[in-house]
Amino acid sequence: MRLSHLAEPELEFGGGLRHTDIRFGVMDYGPFDLNAQNAPKRIKLGIIGSAETLEGTAKWVQSCSEGFEAKPSRQPNLFPAFPGLRNDETFHCDFFTSSELQRGLPSKEIGRLVAIPGQREVTRAVVESMVEEISVLAEQTVKPDVILIALPAEIIERTVNARETLDEDKDETEAGGDLDFRGMLKAAAMRFRIPIQLIWPTTYDPSYRISRKLKESSQRRTQDAATIAWNLVTAIYYKAGGLPWRLARDARERRTSFVGLSFYRSVDGEYVHTSTAQMFDERGEGLILRGGRMVESEEDRSPHLTVEDAYTLLRDSLKVFRKQHDHYPARVVLHKTSKFDRNELDGFHKAIDERDIDYADFVWIRKSMTRLYRLGVYPPLRGSLLRIDKDQALLYTKGSVEFFRTYPGMYIPRPLLLRCQVLGQPLQHIAHETLALTKMNWNNTQFDNGLPITIAAARQVGEVLKYVGEDQEIAPRYSFYM
Repeated sequence: MRLSHLAEPELEFGGGLRHTDIRFGVMDYGPFDLNAQNAPKRIKLGIIGSAETLEGTAKWVQSCSEGFEAKPSRQPNLFPAFPGLRNDETFHCDFFTSSELQRGLPSKEIGRLVAIPGQREVTRAVVESMVEEISVLAEQTVKPDVILIALPAEIIERTVNARETLDEDKDETEAGGDLDFRGMLKAAAMRFRIPIQLIWPTTYDPSYRISRKLKESSQRRTQDAATIAWNLVTAIYYKAGGLPWRLARDARERRTSFVGLSFYRSVDGEYVHTSTAQMFDERGEGLILRGGRMVESEEDRSPHLTVEDAYTLLRDSLKVFRKQHDHYPARVVLHKTSKFDRNELDGFHKAIDERDIDYADFVWIRKSMTRLYRLGVYPPLRGSLLRIDKDQALLYTKGSVEFFRTYPGMYIPRPLLLRCQVLGQPLQHIAHETLALTKMNWNNTQFDNGLPITIAAARQVGEVLKYVGEDQEIAPRYSFYM
């Protein structure tokens, strides 16, 4: 065994300048697409909600223009201020809403919805009501770029809080049971081709209290105002077509397509589909493809793809990459949370060989129960790498962060176990790449995410796609699922 520490991967921002931290990179250099012709310069925000949430959300958008002070803390790098949204600061983009872009739900309609008995029934009714309002905004002459769904507390308590959130330690195939309001709404709204963003009252009013139906003893922890603004504004900018940052890439490196493979259970729980191929490049452009149904492998009784489905899914992913970049990648990296069986290996190799791609890495990624310990009270550093053998390693993607000068998590972190079943690059390179991919989550600007985006996106995509019919066209961009 060999223990080492990987340097924090850098990200690239405006002007090709680099920083390890997302928020400081955007503040200092602007978004990556700062000088691009197609970069958003004025984002029109639609808002749907009650009279109270409409007013609160519109005021919050205005407050974002002025900015928010930093949270008082001994770790200033962990809680920086949000400078504001004036054209010459942060995203160099104007975020705009008006009464013409807003749709209010009458209090009588909200009362009718929350009075419907049964969690599944009320969830369906609320989704239908929201979709009607989205359709009105989508048919206007001036369409919004992103629609904010400003949920009233009564609806949150009857829908969002009426089911337990999927534990990130669970396998994605375990998701099922009650209807998920978020996934169902995003699936129903997909046909309008306008991304949506859910907003809670706690976004603009930290004193707001929403009780939990399932976990009465727990409280929803509210972030400070600046952190909320950083996270939501970044997500909205990406959903509007912007690219806030990308992976820092050496010009000599091979153009790589990162593909995450996952499965999801149907709404009735009777069968498992291939969730998708979540395909990302170094720019963070996420594209989603849906494959066929899984089969249960004789090797480990886990869900797997047939030879033909594995070939078709990767072949189609490579075609999408070529359509976006005008050429095929020189290298393909496949991530999966379960072992690649013989059929999958044969199918993927067939698709890669068909395009004369010489470099490929197939990496099985799971959270490990094995932990490392260091002297003192803090957990190991993020980036700690324990090489087990030539194709296996433990990697801490969450842990103590030197830039933050603390461990920003709440629980003892678990490292990822990386098992490279096909190894085209050195294991050290694979680990550093995996660490960098944890920083490509557009929903969270605190860069120490636990899973690479290829795997983290799987749950979000699966929670939406299970409500989309097999004959229904799906939105290809990841922004419709996050």
